[in-house]
Amino acid sequence: MASVRLVNRLFCRGIIVVTLFLIFFSEVLIYYIAQSSWKSIDCKLENCTRLLLIADPQILGNAYDQSPHSALARYDLDRYLKKTFERAVSFTQPHILVFLGDLLDEGNIATAQEYKQYVQRFKRIYKNKRLTNRVHVPGDNDIGGDDGDYISNSNQRRFENEFMSEDLFDYDNHLRFFKINRMLLDYTNPDKEHNAERLRIGVSHAPLLIGGGPLLRAVINDLDPHILFTGHWHESRIFVYPSIKAIQFYENDVRHFDLKALKETEHSYLEIMVPTCSYRMGKFKIGIGYAVLENYNLSYTVLWQPNRFIFLFSYLFWGLFVLCSAIVYKMMTRCPFRVAKRQSQYSRVSTNHNF
Repeated sequence: MASVRLVNRLFCRGIIVVTLFLIFFSEVLIYYIAQSSWKSIDCKLENCTRLLLIADPQILGNAYDQSPHSALARYDLDRYLKKTFERAVSFTQPHILVFLGDLLDEGNIATAQEYKQYVQRFKRIYKNKRLTNRVHVPGDNDIGGDDGDYISNSNQRRFENEFMSEDLFDYDNHLRFFKINRMLLDYTNPDKEHNAERLRIGVSHAPLLIGGGPLLRAVINDLDPHILFTGHWHESRIFVYPSIKAIQFYENDVRHFDLKALKETEHSYLEIMVPTCSYRMGKFKIGIGYAVLENYNLSYTVLWQPNRFIFLFSYLFWGLFVLCSAIVYKMMTRCPFRVAKRQSQYSRVSTNHNF
């Protein structure tokens, strides 16, 4: 009897210990493990500018997912985005935040009240009082435009009012940002003079160099950008135009580019596609882009994040294992006692009857 109690106690304690370790590993330790692979980029010049590039967070809405666990899914994604953002900011200490579209998942279909709630959630996630230099570009999930969807004026206005009213265009007189909207075939703040002392950075949600067409020709002629940062595909790639050379970039490494030589010597344009930062997009590799600009030298890497789905499934499998183990354990421990109890009762009845 005592040995059964001891086994029962050890089993329960083992379940508790493993559960606590799984929670600690999934909620705390894994983020430190992921950060251990990040590459730091040291500034060598005084005019060093650090950019943190965030693509496709797609804050979950209420319409597409109405399952019983939808509220938990929204909470978990918000928490994940906030935690990974804070760690990336602490690691890089950026001067500028660049959001490359699809900030919201249902911005293009949300009612006015829903849109307000989504924006509040987004701003809570990416809240940082020190980081006031920000650039936001709209994506198709923010205002519409995917596969030819209609883009209403009201969708454009409310995105501009909430995200673009105080956006940065020039920084320290040596950087100029251009917002390029491929859905509307439009761009903002053209620099006709092409100031030689200013590094020109184009930011767009959808990729540009592989699409060609009149928008790309206009961007090259009117903006003449040294570098383009895009998102939308949820992947990490590097494009060089006009060769349309595409490089998948998934390693833990830093790439270095001489932007002036690319433009003046090779007559090429560079586009860096930043991967999604959300685990809900179905991509195994998730990350936040990190770029450092010093004069015309660009250093770029991706701060790869842990895939949250792996640990959510581990919670599910562990919960099922504990439940099945508990059921089997109860069946194995309780049944023999019941049989023994019945046999004891039967023997006592038989003894009394004999007397």
